Amino acid sequence: MFKHLKPLIERYPALAFAYRTLRDAWLFQRQQAEFTPYGFRLIGNQAMQTGTFEQEETKLIEKMLVDVDVFVDIGANIGFYTCMARSKGVHTVAVEPLTQNLDYLYANLYANSWNDVEVYPLGLSPNPGLANLYGGGTGASLLEGWAGTSPLLRRTIALSTLDIVLGERFIGKKLLIKVDVEGAEYELLQGAISTLSLTPSPIWIMEIGLAEHHPSGFNRNYAKTFDVFWKYGYKSWTANNLRQAVTPASIEECVRLRRTQFGTHNYLFMKEFLSVQE
Repeated sequence: MFKHLKPLIERYPALAFAYRTLRDAWLFQRQQAEFTPYGFRLIGNQAMQTGTFEQEETKLIEKMLVDVDVFVDIGANIGFYTCMARSKGVHTVAVEPLTQNLDYLYANLYANSWNDVEVYPLGLSPNPGLANLYGGGTGASLLEGWAGTSPLLRRTIALSTLDIVLGERFIGKKLLIKVDVEGAEYELLQGAISTLSLTPSPIWIMEIGLAEHHPSGFNRNYAKTFDVFWKYGYKSWTANNLRQAVTPASIEECVRLRRTQFGTHNYLFMKEFLSVQE
């Protein structure tokens, strides 16, 4: 229905935005909640509904949720991991700035009759303020040109910091923090210094790309992102079945070659080697 209009519409930014809004609303209304293999209902992404989405990362998060008090889902998208955590009785904080994704996130919470999840419609950065969010779906980013997205596809969003969002409410609690912010990882950490320093120290699972999707073809903050964690006493591993140790030397080699050698873009940061890695 919509694809035949796209070439004409793309020539006019305001019309393109209206087209996407109409298209997304039409698609949203046609969605139905399906039971997932994880025991909750989900509207939206078919891979998430059927259990084929990020299987290694999903398995890791599912195991870790058994022994945490709070799950923080940054870049919550439509709420797959948020719903997984809430289905296990874990207090959940979801952060997602894109209106389209929030519509699905809210619908998924209601589909499971959950009204106690904290949802923050924000982007996270070093300081509160405003910024442009580019793109949509699972690829929305604060970086202009991310994944080749047209700069015309943008909207203004509010920004805060992770330290402000969490405050001092979870001191003494075990936190698991998942981060998927499409290239803005280093900037997020600049506003998360108090969170990095919490006791007990949070467990982080973060997607960090080196060359993929970056407007310049290379993430100049790649090594600096790992350095932040190491500065605060964290160790790092790949967040896949291999649980390969990630060291300063291996990151230096990745930067030199401008390609990763880990088989994943998702990384696990902890201060202690936990049995869940086995």
